[in-house]
Amino acid sequence: MGVAFHIIHVATGEDIGTKIMAYCQQGLRSVGILSGTGVVSTATLRRPSAPGGTVTYEGRFEMLSLSGSFLLTEREGLLHRIGGISISFAGPDGRVIGGGIVGLLIAASPVQVVVCSFPWSGSKTKKRKREGSESEVESEHQGVHNPVAVNNSIYPN
Repeated sequence: MGVAFHIIHVATGEDIGTKIMAYCQQGLRSVGILSGTGVVSTATLRRPSAPGGTVTYEGRFEMLSLSGSFLLTEREGLLHRIGGISISFAGPDGRVIGGGIVGLLIAASPVQVVVCSFPWSGSKTKKRKREGSESEVESEHQGVHNPVAVNNSIYPN
């Protein structure tokens, strides 16, 4: 099982972040968000200079870019999903807005999100360079044999 590519379909009125996290919960896989297309009606973004540290935009905004990742890590014997999503979109006046998503991201039209996923493994793997090479590359992934819970929060702490 290597890298797999998927398209997540989000219906009008659904939260895009929730749909991505629902996909992530289907197994012990890390996910990279490659792109998204469609229109959003509500977006809550991180803005450290704003009161409360967030700003919510409402209206019709064309997605220009959607990217991010959710990686599995182990902490204190539990698996945690860390990462986040960034977006840039254009308003009706052509102004481009963007930032890290920290709240709702509601679809105003059908939205498609392209993601790649790859398994999280607790095994040790060795990769050898092609013939004629003297070096060997070894990577080790720390594993959890009996995970108790996975924290799947899309919004950073």
